[in-house]
Amino acid sequence: MSKNKIIQGGFYLTIVNVLSQLLAIVVNIVLARLLLPEDFGLVALTMTYIGFITLFTNMGFGSSIIHEDETSQRQLSSIYWLNFGLSIFSFLIIISTSQLAANFYNEPKLTAIVFVAAFNIIIFPFYIVQYKLLERDLEFRTISKINLSGILVGSIAAVIGAYLGLGVYALILQSIVSSAIRLVMVMLYKRWLPSLYFNFKEIKHMIWYSLKFKASQMSMYFERNIDYLILGKFFTSVILGYYAFAYNIMYTPVKRISYIFSEVLFPSFSSFKNDKEKIINGYFKSVNLIALVSLPAMTILAFNADFIIHLVFGQKWDGAIAIVRILCFAGAIQSISQFGGIIFSSIGKPEITLYISIGRTILTVLAIVVGVQYGVLWVAYLLVIAKAISFIFFLSVLNYYIPFSIAQLYNSLKGPLVSFISLSLIYMLFYFNYLNVEPWIILSLMVFVSLAILYMFHKKTLLEILKVLKEKTK
Repeated sequence: MSKNKIIQGGFYLTIVNVLSQLLAIVVNIVLARLLLPEDFGLVALTMTYIGFITLFTNMGFGSSIIHEDETSQRQLSSIYWLNFGLSIFSFLIIISTSQLAANFYNEPKLTAIVFVAAFNIIIFPFYIVQYKLLERDLEFRTISKINLSGILVGSIAAVIGAYLGLGVYALILQSIVSSAIRLVMVMLYKRWLPSLYFNFKEIKHMIWYSLKFKASQMSMYFERNIDYLILGKFFTSVILGYYAFAYNIMYTPVKRISYIFSEVLFPSFSSFKNDKEKIINGYFKSVNLIALVSLPAMTILAFNADFIIHLVFGQKWDGAIAIVRILCFAGAIQSISQFGGIIFSSIGKPEITLYISIGRTILTVLAIVVGVQYGVLWVAYLLVIAKAISFIFFLSVLNYYIPFSIAQLYNSLKGPLVSFISLSLIYMLFYFNYLNVEPWIILSLMVFVSLAILYMFHKKTLLEILKVLKEKTK
């Protein structure tokens, strides 16, 4: 697999994810103004519950297609029908237990919401094998078109639904429409059809790899969603809506950034899985690219949360301001640690990601269990601490399998850390000294300083990006 194809893939996914991020910001603003905090809380509970059930009922064997160098028509067909059967089983389990979810969280509306949202699971198996074949072949330009189309049409559907008064169902509609568009696009770009064939023995080794990969995903799911599972029981849907809103502001950029690097790096790292030096160098370069954007962006948002939220989302989201301030720092840490697990999957050891995720989950659960006794802000504070400890834990395990120097880590974070310190000093100068300065002036100053530091420390990287952009626009 050529280096040029990987670079081109990274370019296209970068452009699409930047566009997707901008679109997501605009759509979130519109939906936040049209919907209520309760709606966001209910959809958070719904998606968390569905995700929890599918952890145990749907193994998702797509990862094994990427990891395998070659797969036959028989193997792909067997994987396809296995995925299809497990998805139907998952759907039946979810709709038959939706009342239990409603009773557990004392939210009667959940029964109907879960039932509607579950239909998204049936769409997934129709196109997942074809999609993974595109990923394996590094067809990132095609993948970019598919994802952007799904996000765009799904977002339009959500806004129209919210405007028409569908409430929480507008958010559910967004997910279903997005998946349906992806299905159509994948079928157009990857004209592969399964045979009426199934043989367990031929895919047994692929299933074993997928089970290890799924085990790591299961633990990561608990790490990322255990807060909703627990908080939904102790807090009202309104408070959970504030928390979900704050978490979404923090996590959406992190998820987008993590997605692009995971999409490119997993198949790319897998192509030179025996060269650990290339993998670790690629990892730290990726950390550097992520941190130079996410750390200053999250810091600026945290220090200007009240002004930004009032201006953009409106007064009804006042209850989320304090949570946003705190969780932004959790997002900054998570952005540089989120995609690290792909290294172990690339070298054929996805179970290591499982062990790391178990450790992270334990820390997250401890943070939530202790914090919930004192309120949602304590939960947010302790989550920041848990994320920081988790990142240190991950680096320790990574160093054991692929040794690296402190200098490599420092160089990848040097510029963003200087930006963080500088922005913190500006914040303390204006707010702790109670200087009467307009909020927009402070925000503008922070943006200017962060851009200046970005140029100082990452001039070479920025010039390389501009060079690629010029080449692509010729």
